[in-house]
Amino acid sequence: MGEVVLQGTLETLALPELLGLLAQSRKTGALWLDAANSSAVLYIVEGRCCAAESSDAGETLDDASALLARVIDICFAVERADDGTFRFGPEDPPWACEETVDLEVAIDELARLVEEWRDIQAVIPSLDCRIRLADELGVEELVVDRERWQLIVALDGRRSVRDLVRKTNRPVLEVCHAILALVDSGAVNVGPPPAPPATARTNGKGARGRGAEAAVEPEAPYGPGVESPHPGPNGSAPENGDRDIDPAEKGRYLRAFSGLRDV
Repeated sequence: MGEVVLQGTLETLALPELLGLLAQSRKTGALWLDAANSSAVLYIVEGRCCAAESSDAGETLDDASALLARVIDICFAVERADDGTFRFGPEDPPWACEETVDLEVAIDELARLVEEWRDIQAVIPSLDCRIRLADELGVEELVVDRERWQLIVALDGRRSVRDLVRKTNRPVLEVCHAILALVDSGAVNVGPPPAPPATARTNGKGARGRGAEAAVEPEAPYGPGVESPHPGPNGSAPENGDRDIDPAEKGRYLRAFSGLRDV
């Protein structure tokens, strides 16, 4: 890994804004992205992407449309995560697609997918939710094609949406839309995600050596795949939970980007 020129959190500088800065300033280097349990790197040449690799996909691509699809998949996975970090610095790509990808196109498609994901979250709040067959079908008949059948037979009551994505080897949005259709027909129910295991800590001040333990209240069930609070009664929700972003901190990133040296 080359020298890190700039780094920060994606809470302070959102990914679409970060990509837009790289594109508009025509920077060259490697953008490392870390979110949830995945990591990825986008290789940028004069503000355009020439290669992309992630912990899930690293094979060489020689087609621009395939590279664009990978860039979008990587960015969409990062956007679905609860938080993330980035690093930008000089590094040569291990391979390069002959035709580079316009980051602005990826940004536009990413915005569409994120909006689509918000609608899905109204029914499937987390990829850790378990999907179970309903006791009774809510419609008179249900047409089942090959892909829907593959999904139905994978429903064992224990698999989460995340498990179903892996089991069927289909894109997360495609699986979620298929589940939504089954929910609408009354064929399946979406269960709550499993609660995080309760942890305990010793209250040294109050226990006075008695070893008393106070259970820590579990946080709201947000796993990789549920990244923002659900809209409240007024239809809006803070993008960063209860944490306020310091404008000065964001301004520091913007100034740093304007002064980045090309490599």
